[in-house]
Amino acid sequence: MRKKIMSTVTLIVAAVTAAALSVAPALAQDYPAKPVRIIVPYPGGGGTDTVARLISPRLSEALGQPVIVENRPGASTNIASEFVAKSAPDGYTLLLQAPNLATNEAMFARLSWSPRDFAGVIHLVRYSNVLVAGPGAKSAEFKELLARSKADPKAFSYGTPGVGSLSHLSTELLKSRTGLVMEHVGYKGSAPLVTDLVGGHLPYATDNLNSQLNNIRAGKVKAVVVLSSQRDPAAPEVPSLRDFGIRDFEGGGWYGIVAPAGTPAPIVARLNAEITRILQMPEVRDRIVSMGLEIVGGPAEDFTRHFLAEAKKWGDVIRSVGIKPE
Repeated sequence: MRKKIMSTVTLIVAAVTAAALSVAPALAQDYPAKPVRIIVPYPGGGGTDTVARLISPRLSEALGQPVIVENRPGASTNIASEFVAKSAPDGYTLLLQAPNLATNEAMFARLSWSPRDFAGVIHLVRYSNVLVAGPGAKSAEFKELLARSKADPKAFSYGTPGVGSLSHLSTELLKSRTGLVMEHVGYKGSAPLVTDLVGGHLPYATDNLNSQLNNIRAGKVKAVVVLSSQRDPAAPEVPSLRDFGIRDFEGGGWYGIVAPAGTPAPIVARLNAEITRILQMPEVRDRIVSMGLEIVGGPAEDFTRHFLAEAKKWGDVIRSVGIKPE
């Protein structure tokens, strides 16, 4: 009798599993049957918004359905991230995120979402952070700065666009790797940071390379080093950490598109393929490059692995330094 019951249960489980497996191909075959939304967790006009609006009309043409960009800023991107994490995993609600996807879980004590609530769709672009010296800096050469900061620990400070920003985290990682000693000064965005830096009120800053590129080229600030093991194509004359013998260091940021975890693989693959093609369109590629961004692309699974590894890396930095959101 018991064997018969077990056999029946096994058959039921097999039938349910087969039915579930058949749903994904059916969903993918009919996808999309309605408009697709790309949620941007930042205000309009910024880099992520610009890239989303470059992609959306071309993706709409490829999919045969409207692709709508919807800005949901606030709470350090947590509002938008929570919304998408809790959306149906059907490919109709996507999130175009930046490194907050990887840093917020360690930054906030109570968070209603996790990086593991998402599946990568595509790694869109990456960008560099750069350490720059203003007119009031004691040294604009990295090796000299490193030596002098160790000799006089209280004499050096650096600013970033905000506490917990990737500029902040990447500099703290640099400090832990090299012994550099600098006190952090958090600003409310790049604009006031640049004002104080160029005005000689702040000796050093770490910021997005694109935000500092015009000032670097105008000679208003001096680029000390790109916080990466590779030089940036947008400013190949600026040394990287590899030039000073520091390897396997990546302190740059990125944009990517994710979907709720559990989104059928065929839908993710379709989106990845279409967006990959769009990124190679000359008008899209040229606009992205003009923004100081470097196109990445690649398989969806690679991007999932990337942002989960980033969450581990930056989570370790946040906890070791004791960084708290302001």
